[in-house]
Amino acid sequence: MPFNISEILKKNKLFYCFIVFLCIFNLPLNAQTIIPFTSISNEKNNAIEASADSLKIDSNSQKASFTGNVEIKHGNIILKAQKVIISYSTKKDSKREIKEFLATKDVVFILSDDVIKADEVLYNLQMNTIKLSGNIAIIQGTTSFSGNELVINLTTGEGTMSGEVKAILGSDEK
Repeated sequence: MPFNISEILKKNKLFYCFIVFLCIFNLPLNAQTIIPFTSISNEKNNAIEASADSLKIDSNSQKASFTGNVEIKHGNIILKAQKVIISYSTKKDSKREIKEFLATKDVVFILSDDVIKADEVLYNLQMNTIKLSGNIAIIQGTTSFSGNELVINLTTGEGTMSGEVKAILGSDEK
Protein backbone atom coordinates (compact mmCIF):
# COMPACT_ATOMS: atom_id res chain seq x y z
CA MET A 1 0.00 0.00 0.00
CA PRO A 2 1.59 3.35 -1.04
CA PHE A 3 2.13 6.12 1.52
CA ASN A 4 -0.33 8.99 0.82
CA ILE A 5 0.22 12.13 2.95
CA SER A 6 -3.02 13.80 1.81
CA GLU A 7 -5.04 10.83 3.04
CA ILE A 8 -3.33 10.96 6.44
CA LEU A 9 -3.97 14.70 6.73
CA LYS A 10 -7.67 14.24 5.89
CA LYS A 11 -8.08 11.61 8.61
CA ASN A 12 -6.16 13.55 11.24
CA LYS A 13 -7.23 17.09 10.32
CA LEU A 14 -8.37 17.98 13.84
CA PHE A 15 -5.10 16.75 15.36
CA TYR A 16 -2.99 18.80 12.92
CA CYS A 17 -5.13 21.91 13.49
CA PHE A 18 -4.54 21.48 17.21
CA ILE A 19 -0.76 21.18 16.70
CA VAL A 20 -0.71 24.31 14.50
CA PHE A 21 -2.77 26.20 17.12
CA LEU A 22 -0.32 25.21 19.87
CA CYS A 23 2.65 26.25 17.77
CA ILE A 24 1.19 29.66 16.95
CA PHE A 25 -0.54 30.69 20.17
CA ASN A 26 0.98 28.81 23.09
CA LEU A 27 4.71 28.39 22.57
CA PRO A 28 7.08 31.29 23.25
CA LEU A 29 8.17 33.04 20.07
CA ASN A 30 11.89 33.67 19.64
CA ALA A 31 11.54 36.05 16.71
CA GLN A 32 10.53 39.68 16.96
CA THR A 33 6.83 40.47 17.16
CA ILE A 34 5.25 43.68 15.85
CA ILE A 35 2.58 45.14 18.15
CA PRO A 36 0.38 48.07 17.04
CA PHE A 37 -0.23 50.92 19.47
CA THR A 38 -3.01 52.80 17.70
CA SER A 39 -3.86 55.02 20.66
CA ILE A 40 -0.56 56.93 20.57
CA SER A 41 -0.61 60.53 19.52
CA ASN A 42 2.44 62.70 18.91
CA GLU A 43 3.41 63.76 22.43
CA LYS A 44 6.49 65.88 21.66
CA ASN A 45 4.85 69.28 22.22
CA ASN A 46 2.65 68.50 25.25
CA ALA A 47 3.43 69.74 28.76
CA ILE A 48 4.95 67.28 31.23
CA GLU A 49 3.50 66.97 34.75
CA ALA A 50 5.42 65.08 37.46
CA SER A 51 4.67 64.19 41.08
CA ALA A 52 6.69 62.14 43.61
CA ASP A 53 7.56 61.83 47.29
CA SER A 54 10.92 63.55 46.71
CA LEU A 55 12.99 65.32 44.05
CA LYS A 56 16.75 65.82 43.78
CA ILE A 57 18.20 68.05 41.05
CA ASP A 58 21.86 67.87 40.02
CA SER A 59 22.60 70.82 37.74
CA ASN A 60 26.14 69.61 37.01
CA SER A 61 24.99 66.32 35.50
CA GLN A 62 21.73 67.88 34.26
CA LYS A 63 19.59 65.22 35.88
CA ALA A 64 16.51 65.35 38.10
CA SER A 65 15.74 62.27 40.23
CA PHE A 66 12.18 61.67 41.39
CA THR A 67 11.75 58.94 44.03
CA GLY A 68 8.77 57.33 45.74
CA ASN A 69 5.35 56.97 44.09
CA VAL A 70 6.45 58.78 40.93
CA GLU A 71 3.81 59.64 38.35
CA ILE A 72 4.62 61.49 35.14
CA LYS A 73 1.96 62.59 32.65
CA HIS A 74 2.76 63.61 29.08
CA GLY A 75 -0.35 63.95 26.91
CA ASN A 76 -2.08 60.55 26.84
CA ILE A 77 1.00 58.83 28.33
CA ILE A 78 1.26 58.09 32.06
CA LEU A 79 4.44 56.68 33.58
CA LYS A 80 4.41 55.33 37.15
CA ALA A 81 7.45 53.99 39.02
CA GLN A 82 9.33 54.17 42.30
CA LYS A 83 12.24 56.01 40.69
CA VAL A 84 12.50 58.19 37.58
CA ILE A 85 15.63 60.01 36.43
CA ILE A 86 15.04 62.82 33.96
CA SER A 87 17.96 63.93 31.79
CA TYR A 88 17.80 67.43 30.38
CA SER A 89 19.95 69.96 28.56
CA THR A 90 20.21 73.68 29.11
CA LYS A 91 20.10 75.89 26.05
CA LYS A 92 21.97 79.18 25.61
CA ASP A 93 18.84 81.12 26.61
CA SER A 94 18.80 79.17 29.93
CA LYS A 95 15.72 77.17 28.92
CA ARG A 96 15.79 73.50 29.86
CA GLU A 97 14.83 70.81 27.38
CA ILE A 98 14.01 67.31 28.62
CA LYS A 99 15.87 64.62 26.69
CA GLU A 100 14.70 61.39 28.33
CA PHE A 101 13.11 59.64 31.31
CA LEU A 102 14.57 56.48 32.86
CA ALA A 103 12.09 54.70 35.13
CA THR A 104 12.92 51.77 37.42
CA LYS A 105 11.19 49.73 40.15
CA ASP A 106 7.49 48.85 39.82
CA VAL A 107 7.21 50.48 36.40
CA VAL A 108 3.77 50.85 34.82
CA PHE A 109 3.39 52.64 31.50
CA ILE A 110 -0.11 53.58 30.34
CA LEU A 111 -0.75 54.60 26.72
CA SER A 112 -4.46 55.51 26.60
CA ASP A 113 -6.08 52.06 27.06
CA ASP A 114 -2.86 50.00 26.80
CA VAL A 115 -1.18 49.03 30.08
CA ILE A 116 2.47 47.95 30.05
CA LYS A 117 4.54 46.71 33.00
CA ALA A 118 8.33 46.34 32.87
CA ASP A 119 11.44 46.37 35.03
CA GLU A 120 12.81 49.45 33.26
CA VAL A 121 11.51 52.08 30.82
CA LEU A 122 13.57 54.58 28.82
CA TYR A 123 11.40 57.26 27.19
CA ASN A 124 13.48 59.30 24.71
CA LEU A 125 11.63 62.50 23.82
CA GLN A 126 14.15 63.57 21.18
CA MET A 127 13.84 60.30 19.21
CA ASN A 128 10.15 59.92 20.16
CA THR A 129 10.72 56.30 21.25
CA ILE A 130 10.09 54.21 24.33
CA LYS A 131 12.31 51.23 25.20
CA LEU A 132 11.05 48.82 27.85
CA SER A 133 13.12 45.95 29.21
CA GLY A 134 12.75 43.07 31.65
CA ASN A 135 9.59 41.11 32.47
CA ILE A 136 7.37 43.03 30.07
CA ALA A 137 3.62 42.45 30.24
CA ILE A 138 1.24 44.28 27.89
CA ILE A 139 -2.54 44.31 28.15
CA GLN A 140 -4.50 45.63 25.15
CA GLY A 141 -8.15 44.93 25.85
CA THR A 142 -8.49 41.13 25.94
CA THR A 143 -5.15 40.60 24.20
CA SER A 144 -1.90 40.35 26.13
CA PHE A 145 1.78 40.01 25.28
CA SER A 146 4.90 39.29 27.31
CA GLY A 147 8.59 39.36 26.49
CA ASN A 148 12.00 40.70 27.44
CA GLU A 149 12.32 43.88 25.36
CA LEU A 150 9.90 46.24 23.64
CA VAL A 151 10.71 49.29 21.54
CA ILE A 152 7.82 51.61 20.64
CA ASN A 153 8.12 54.24 17.93
CA LEU A 154 5.65 56.96 18.95
CA THR A 155 5.78 58.56 15.50
CA THR A 156 4.59 55.41 13.67
CA GLY A 157 2.68 53.79 16.57
CA GLU A 158 4.55 50.53 16.00
CA GLY A 159 6.08 48.43 18.75
CA THR A 160 8.60 45.62 18.29
CA MET A 161 8.89 43.01 21.04
CA SER A 162 11.68 40.45 21.28
CA GLY A 163 13.03 37.82 23.67
CA GLU A 164 10.77 34.95 24.76
CA VAL A 165 7.68 36.61 23.30
CA LYS A 166 4.33 35.10 24.23
CA ALA A 167 0.93 36.29 23.01
CA ILE A 168 -2.60 35.56 24.17
CA LEU A 169 -4.93 36.79 21.49
CA GLY A 170 -8.44 37.65 22.61
CA SER A 171 -11.38 39.43 21.13
CA ASP A 172 -12.31 43.07 21.63
CA GLU A 173 -16.00 42.24 21.08
CA LYS A 174 -18.19 42.43 24.17
